[in-house]
Amino acid sequence: MTPAEQHQQLKTLLQLAYDPIGISSTSDSAVATTSAAAPSACNLWRRAESASFTADAKAHMNCKVGAHVMGFSLQGEDMQALGSLMQTMTGVAYIMPDEVPALPRLPEHKAWRYTPLRVSIVDSDLVVLWIDARQVMLIQEAMGSAHWKSGKGLRTTGRPACGALALAYHHAEAVVSFGCAGMRTFTEIPDQYMLFVIPGELVEGLCRSLAQTAQANAAVQCVYDKQKSLFV
Repeated sequence: MTPAEQHQQLKTLLQLAYDPIGISSTSDSAVATTSAAAPSACNLWRRAESASFTADAKAHMNCKVGAHVMGFSLQGEDMQALGSLMQTMTGVAYIMPDEVPALPRLPEHKAWRYTPLRVSIVDSDLVVLWIDARQVMLIQEAMGSAHWKSGKGLRTTGRPACGALALAYHHAEAVVSFGCAGMRTFTEIPDQYMLFVIPGELVEGLCRSLAQTAQANAAVQCVYDKQKSLFV
């Protein structure tokens, strides 16, 4: 299944409002790097819904937390700024001091390649979707998380939202993030949407399972609609 076919399956079966994007690490210095300033790493995800580009450490560095989580090395003033931000966050009890060393982080690399999944020509390390509650319902059913006897719960997380990418990468599993204040600010994604991250190698399997799940839900929906009509 090509990335374009995966895009079409995800868009259709989940009725996504926003296009999925692919993220992959790259060391190709010949690939053009975005020159547009970004306030955060998560802001780049939204840009990638409509354009392909490579973003290096500098492109991520306006958000020190995001740059760190995305696997870039912070030095000098950047590291000092990250430390100052952590002090602010712990000072207001946004995070606890013992959480700081456990912050999820992607492996160090030169740059990330961001692209709309529909036009991607390479397999993505990670695929990112914006999903609502109904779409989470379908995804967790398709992935077996809803199985009453043997289901493994879908991993969920929160702040920082970008940490979901590191968790998905290191644990080789899908992750749902409820987001964080930064993500809500810099992506301007409506409040009803959550972040869903899945390793690229799992996307085809999810698409195939979603097809069956969508068919099953359609059949059950007919039963519920008929039942409801008796009381209208």
